[in-house]
Amino acid sequence: MIGNKIYQSGNSSIAYVVMKTDSAVNALGDRLRAAREARGLTLDQLSASVGVSKAHLSRLESADRQPSVGILVEVAAALGTRVSALLGEDAAGAPLATYAPDAPRFAAAGLEIASGSGFPGSRALEALRVHVPGDREPCAPARHRGEEWIYVLRGVLDLEYDGMIHELRPDAAAHFDATRPHRFSAGRRGADLLLVSADYRPELSSIQH
Repeated sequence: MIGNKIYQSGNSSIAYVVMKTDSAVNALGDRLRAAREARGLTLDQLSASVGVSKAHLSRLESADRQPSVGILVEVAAALGTRVSALLGEDAAGAPLATYAPDAPRFAAAGLEIASGSGFPGSRALEALRVHVPGDREPCAPARHRGEEWIYVLRGVLDLEYDGMIHELRPDAAAHFDATRPHRFSAGRRGADLLLVSADYRPELSSIQH
């Protein structure tokens, strides 16, 4: 089923849809496989590029696992596509994209994410709106190429970075090297944030395999 949730923020409410169906996870796996095959890459080649095991990538394509935000960003960049495209959003149109506040959100390793960037041909950054549920079990710290910038919209976010906890309240921001281990958690009421990930990498066609 698809669950509708409403979170209060000040005097306004934010409504969004979280995709929880097996079909949504299956569709993501299918799009991952299609994007990889369109680039002419094997799982071994993609694994070498993004630093994720071949077995884990295979499980993502088979819909046996939900990808983390970091893996989604890494894989999308390596495949020359956008996180929004992997989530099934239409990439056609002019070189301007707008995103409504009630855009669908998707589950990713216990987080709820919505795309906030991606016009056709854009590559430089990924912007996501992220909800961190208060009851989310902390996952293993993530490490991936590039930089991340986060801005807290609501709630209190605990950013664990390189083994140290940083408490970020509304209107606080953090910018960090994403190659160092990091993860998010929140108080019982959860937290909402903007996350921007940026990376430079050569085209896969220029990398020797």
